[in-house]
Amino acid sequence: MRFNHLFRVLVSVSLLMLCQLTRAEPMLNGIGVHQELGQEVFIGALYSESLSNDADTLINTTQPMRMELKIAAPDGLTTRRFSRMWIEGMAVNSKADVLTAQADNMVKFDGLFKGRFLKGDFIIFANSPGKGVDISVNGVLLGNIKDNVFFSMLLSTWIGKIPLSSDYRDSLLKVGDVNAALRSRFSAITPTSTRTAEVAAWTGAQVEVATAETTSSKAATAAKVGAAGAVAAVAVAEKAEVPKLDLPAIEKPALDIPAPVTQAAKPAPAIVAAAEPVTDEADEEEEGPALTAQSLLARQFYVSDAIKKIRSRTKYPQRAQDRGQAGNVRVAIIIDRQGSILSTEILENSKFDLLNKEAIEAVKRSAPFPELPPEMAGSRFEFSVPMRWSLGE
Repeated sequence: MRFNHLFRVLVSVSLLMLCQLTRAEPMLNGIGVHQELGQEVFIGALYSESLSNDADTLINTTQPMRMELKIAAPDGLTTRRFSRMWIEGMAVNSKADVLTAQADNMVKFDGLFKGRFLKGDFIIFANSPGKGVDISVNGVLLGNIKDNVFFSMLLSTWIGKIPLSSDYRDSLLKVGDVNAALRSRFSAITPTSTRTAEVAAWTGAQVEVATAETTSSKAATAAKVGAAGAVAAVAVAEKAEVPKLDLPAIEKPALDIPAPVTQAAKPAPAIVAAAEPVTDEADEEEEGPALTAQSLLARQFYVSDAIKKIRSRTKYPQRAQDRGQAGNVRVAIIIDRQGSILSTEILENSKFDLLNKEAIEAVKRSAPFPELPPEMAGSRFEFSVPMRWSLGE
């Protein structure tokens, strides 16, 4: 009898340990390519313990999850623009009180990246419940954000209610049904050992290249997939915590961004020629003052209000409705300190010319925007607005 009881206990413990090991290995939920101006920027993959095509389920889960990004742009991507991309996405998918509570974490996140990402760089955001988010580049641990809410905010940038790219969002919600060629291509992108050493210098610490575990148990496996036989992991001292700032009280209501324009379903559309992307005329800001909690919140509240204004002035062209045309467009806008538009360009265009034209017209109808607050430095400010036109069921 005692033997049977002991046997059952051992079996239960073994099953528990097996479940814990299983939890350490999130599965591939989807892979997508993020593009701007018709050019690939990065290829991203989302891993989760439980596969799902429901964005809210993934955003609100407490299970281990991981995002992996590999830079695909031939000229790379400035890290300043990269971090601002995420911060902008958080602004339109999070309530004001959440943004305020996470301001210090967003400042720390922004400060982790230096210089410019190069083609082949491999970025991992690994979320471990109770331990926070480990952020690494090419196997180099840059830091940890000890708050699991922060990962949900990162995730909402791409699969939230107002994603920066609807096509990219859909690609991450494939429940493991991933195109084999894209998966193979993703796995083949690897950084060089020289580049890994350059990234290690971002930490400002003396490091030695040596074989070591990456930022999460699955990240070690991911490193084999993403950098097989090419790069050894780098052990580094974690960057100092950003000091807690005394923020002034910010009275801001929860964001109330209008839903996408919808219309009753129409007959099958007649496809028209797509609009050409607008030529990039603005030089990317490589350097600039480091973000503070105050300046970051000022940016995010400004972007939220500007996008709300644009979306409220967006129409569904009658001809597009009649032809059953639907789609997504993202427009980049540069304004001066007085809120006047300096330039606009379509970062991601619909295949329908009518929708591309309406996106630009909606921005123009929304001008001028409010003056930039004093917390936002610089003579101009750039942000983007995602727009969506969908036909009703």
